[in-house]
Amino acid sequence: MIGINSLFSKICKHMETKSEYFDVFIEYNTRFEGWFEAEILKYILDKLPEINIVSTKKKFQNWGQPDIVLKCQNMIWIIELKAGVIGRSRNYNFYLIKYNEGAGKDFERISKYDEDAWAIICLTPCNGSEDNNFILTVEQTQEEYNVKKLKELKFNTPGGYPVTLTLWGKKLTK
Repeated sequence: MIGINSLFSKICKHMETKSEYFDVFIEYNTRFEGWFEAEILKYILDKLPEINIVSTKKKFQNWGQPDIVLKCQNMIWIIELKAGVIGRSRNYNFYLIKYNEGAGKDFERISKYDEDAWAIICLTPCNGSEDNNFILTVEQTQEEYNVKKLKELKFNTPGGYPVTLTLWGKKLTK
């Protein structure tokens, strides 16, 4: 039985095999969310026949247009993606911006949605003082949106740049 945590781990291992691409994105300060989504979809199609791709970027129930909707063992999974380079023109706050933009919009929907919904964020390079700023922003975001970082993987590119992938979900209240 595959769950969202094991799916995320498999996606991370796959992305690590594509690490040379991250050097290109970093060198040219390029957003890569479309490539990231395509890699995930291709991986699912090739390696995980038990998961069906329901839709991508199409209206889904009361959600809006999620990046990916999957079905596995009669469960619907909604996945939002954010991916990009932290560089001269974009910082962590660009990707975790509040209210109606960026991951803030996705986190808001995740915290209110009844079904299984997650965000996968892939940012690079992640290092130095920016990491500390990111951690503070993440902690504030978790409280504001009632979401929680569930898993994280870091790896280095062949060029030595760190890449961070995180899985986010609704914080369960007891």
